[in-house]
Amino acid sequence: VYPTTQVIIEQMGITLVRADFNSVSAIMRAITQYRPDAALVQHTRQQPQDHYVLEDVLAEITQCGVPTLTDDNYAVMKVEGIGCECGATLSTFSCFKLFGPEGVGAVVGKAEVIAKIRNTLYSGGSQIQGAQALEVLRGLVFAPVMHAVQAGVSERLLTMLNSGVLPEVKQAVIANAQSKVLIVEFHQPIAAGVLEEAQKRGALPYPVGAESKYEIPPLFYRLSGTFREANPLLGDYAIRINPNRSGEETVLRILRESVSAMMCE
Repeated sequence: VYPTTQVIIEQMGITLVRADFNSVSAIMRAITQYRPDAALVQHTRQQPQDHYVLEDVLAEITQCGVPTLTDDNYAVMKVEGIGCECGATLSTFSCFKLFGPEGVGAVVGKAEVIAKIRNTLYSGGSQIQGAQALEVLRGLVFAPVMHAVQAGVSERLLTMLNSGVLPEVKQAVIANAQSKVLIVEFHQPIAAGVLEEAQKRGALPYPVGAESKYEIPPLFYRLSGTFREANPLLGDYAIRINPNRSGEETVLRILRESVSAMMCE
């Protein structure tokens, strides 16, 4: 559970029941024992060992009569089907993470459930106005094009890094670690220093919205908290890189200069 989601859970007084989605039997045990009112399912992977298939998890929960809500952040426009297309009651995602305006999200799914949500947001201050709605629409048109360009940059970087263009790099992989990024692992524990040097050379030090309209230079960032929890030592050896709107030449230049500065020390 994201820390921000945890705050909402606590404010609403929700009793949280955890289940390992990688295990069908664990899902069934949790439902049988606690009979939950609803299930929140994270679409993108949170830990390296996650291997669950979203459709299978949703089918298992739904057959027990439990409504499902999927968090589809970082999955929209990058996968064949979001949660509601895989059987979820509702899909939710941030439009800000799809080049849209700040503070606007989307809920997609069963009409009768969305009608109930609309009925609770009847005041003008809770309505998304025309200008914001058009911003969301423009973002949704723009996002798949930019994600395709970005994916091409990541794939070319992957090939170059794994072919030995930088001898200090042990290996690189593409992972949907929240957003789709390159995980770059070094032979030596220089990750923190590389991040510090990269910021001096134009890399973003942290995400604003993770692929929002404001994020143009590449992001050089530490591994996510869930990745570091799963493998604490990896945080000293690996970083994640999101090219954002930059080409592979820019990303490689920043990485090469940052590594070189660290090795000179």
